[in-house]
Amino acid sequence: MKLSYIYIDSNPVERLHFLQILKYFPEITLKAEFSDAVNANEYLNYNAVDFAIVCSELTVYDGFDFVKQLKDNIEIILLTKDPMDAIRSYEMGFIDCLLKPVNQERLKSSIERLVHKIECQKVTHKKKEHLIHFKCNFKSEKLVINNIRWIEAMGDYVKVVTKNKNYMILSTMKSFLAKLPENQFVRIHKSYIVNLEKVINFSTRNVNTDGEILPLSRKQKREFKETFLNFQ
Repeated sequence: MKLSYIYIDSNPVERLHFLQILKYFPEITLKAEFSDAVNANEYLNYNAVDFAIVCSELTVYDGFDFVKQLKDNIEIILLTKDPMDAIRSYEMGFIDCLLKPVNQERLKSSIERLVHKIECQKVTHKKKEHLIHFKCNFKSEKLVINNIRWIEAMGDYVKVVTKNKNYMILSTMKSFLAKLPENQFVRIHKSYIVNLEKVINFSTRNVNTDGEILPLSRKQKREFKETFLNFQ
């Protein structure tokens, strides 16, 4: 399965050049590119990716500040013109720090390391995916994942809806989605995540999930449709 990522670089010439290099890596999929950290951060509030390729020099705030402001952890490959950034990258746990102009072979090494790390994490996750563990009302809870009907955003909390009980959990939607089996749960709206096992049908504006009609946003429609049609 391909890994997804975003790319952020405020220099349009260097961004265009690097995008040409990235085409040589079919094992990763570019979801979006940005010239600034603000729009990239906004995108990540509603979309999940496996990693980000980030230039250290950005408008508004730099690459390091961008990573610090992320609500959820993702792997980072930093691009820089300052060799000293490598030390800071190591301290912050980035997967790699590459000097500009980026060499294709050097990038290949980073991608291979990244793919290996994320695939190992996903194998570990799959071994435990039949149950999900979380804290609710100061108690540790565990829930059979297939019992989840949908997840709903409630301010700083998410509401996990099952047939017999609802759970209020302190979490972002994106962070909670990352704990669930990939391609079984998909975001259909900024406020809703559905379990595809429970989806009965859908229209251009709504999704019938276990008999409940939930809104389908224009922004999420394409991803939902593709995931639903490929769901086994």
